[in-house]
Amino acid sequence: MKKIYILLMIVLLSLCRTYAQVSVVNIQLTAYNVTPETMLAAAISNTGDAQQVMIVSRLYNTNGELLLTIKSGSFTVKQGLNAPFDGNRKVSDVQYSMGKQAEYVKTTHSLPSGTFRICIDLIKSTTAEITDQFCDELESDFNQYLYLVFPADKDTVESTTPLLIWTHNEPFSLLAQGESYRMIVSEMKDQQKPEEAITVNSPLMAKNFLTTHNLQYPYDAPALVEGGHYAWQVQKVSNGVITNKTEAWEFFVHKTPEETAIKYVSLKKTQDAAYYTAVKNKIYFTFDEEYASGTIKCEILNSKRELILPKAHNESFKSAPLDFKTKGYNRYEIDLNELEIKQGYYTLQVRNEKNELFLLTFYVQ
Repeated sequence: MKKIYILLMIVLLSLCRTYAQVSVVNIQLTAYNVTPETMLAAAISNTGDAQQVMIVSRLYNTNGELLLTIKSGSFTVKQGLNAPFDGNRKVSDVQYSMGKQAEYVKTTHSLPSGTFRICIDLIKSTTAEITDQFCDELESDFNQYLYLVFPADKDTVESTTPLLIWTHNEPFSLLAQGESYRMIVSEMKDQQKPEEAITVNSPLMAKNFLTTHNLQYPYDAPALVEGGHYAWQVQKVSNGVITNKTEAWEFFVHKTPEETAIKYVSLKKTQDAAYYTAVKNKIYFTFDEEYASGTIKCEILNSKRELILPKAHNESFKSAPLDFKTKGYNRYEIDLNELEIKQGYYTLQVRNEKNELFLLTFYVQ
């Protein structure tokens, strides 16, 4: 029985050694400190006797493209938990891939913005057997700022095709395949916040694949209108998913006030330096007849004193015949589009029932 017990103990100890594992617990890489040495910074657990291992560490971007491969020399992992920076790991080989992102990592020792993946193969030195494989994702926004610049939030622009300016600090060449920037402009409804307008409303403009920080609102997009209220935002997109974005800002389009020119003007008995500007190529004037009703007598003289006979429409009596005049207050319209009148200064002459002359100098634009 004693011999059987001893044999069982030997078998159990053998099994324990067989199932003793060397494995990666975690990886201590940070986005702002990516070097060959930090690529080897993994906590390693060893449940058995000390043994010699090697590490192969690989860094991938959001599209799974390999950026960097680091190999270590052989080193000892003791029983228990081995710290990421134990002083035993030496870099034996470094390979940066071709491409702008790999060059950026090599030069700056940091990651561009985005999602990255680091994977470690733990290899037994004596047999070249992979004892463990461990991967972890790494989000990087350390080097990125993404801002709107102009128009400022709640600003008013004069044009319905404004210049929209934004900025970010990373070169466009650092974008991985499938990554791009886009600008959204949406109309804002009553009581909406800018973020809600961008998220809920159908965009008036969605400009994809931006490669500059200045964008003139395009003429082929639905037109912005005077007095309109709009929200805008720039987003970073990776394979259709928004990975970063600016704040949503709002702006107003200036509304040109309507001209407040006096529509109806009174005639004078004497001519002076004042003049009346025709409103949309029409003259509107008032005439007070003191004596009797009848037909208004009016004529237009150009700068060469050439005579033009207009048709005066009495605005006070829409159904009355042309040139109708009643005793008292009258309002008239003369449509210059019905006459051969060009740009320049003219004089309107009107006579009352006693043949007294009243004058108006007007300008046609």
